[in-house]
Amino acid sequence: QDARLYEEWKWFRCPTLVEVLEEFPSVALPPALLLSHLPLLQPRHYSVSSAPGPSPAEIHLTVAVVTYHSQDGQGPLHYGVCSSWLARLQPGDTVPAFIRGAPSFRLPPDPEAPCLLVGPGTGVAPFRSFWQHRLHQLRAGGGPLGRMVLVFGCRSSALDHIYRQEMAEAQEAGALSQVLTAFSREPGTPK
Repeated sequence: QDARLYEEWKWFRCPTLVEVLEEFPSVALPPALLLSHLPLLQPRHYSVSSAPGPSPAEIHLTVAVVTYHSQDGQGPLHYGVCSSWLARLQPGDTVPAFIRGAPSFRLPPDPEAPCLLVGPGTGVAPFRSFWQHRLHQLRAGGGPLGRMVLVFGCRSSALDHIYRQEMAEAQEAGALSQVLTAFSREPGTPK
């Protein structure tokens, strides 16, 4: 009866529907009614993290598998719906997907134009395709390239800097001019 208490309970607990029904067994819903009122699962949008030139028959995604405990880390373990499903796939499994274009998010048409790529904790996936494209241009004998500086942040250099080696190779080849990183959860370093 107290909307504020309900909101606090909801945000602290983050319960799944099953957990709500288990906590309140007096709520007896006929399965048909329940299923007819559940919203459809919304599509998950991921950035393509590969360029078509170096891998024309493939599309790469960079996906973090989401797991978390509610109730300040003391509650039950929750799993990301799509990321957990993707992590369980086996080679050859079919993935229902679609491509949604982003016509304004692309490299400039002039390869000599300088580029500043900034990913402040939002992920490095879409920028990977940019340095892969530039690297492919260089290997195909393309002309001079403008400076490309990547600034990106994530939580931990040990866990989240997954393209470290690839970035270093792109820098060595001249596809990336500079990589500037920021890590928010490094052991022994203030946030």
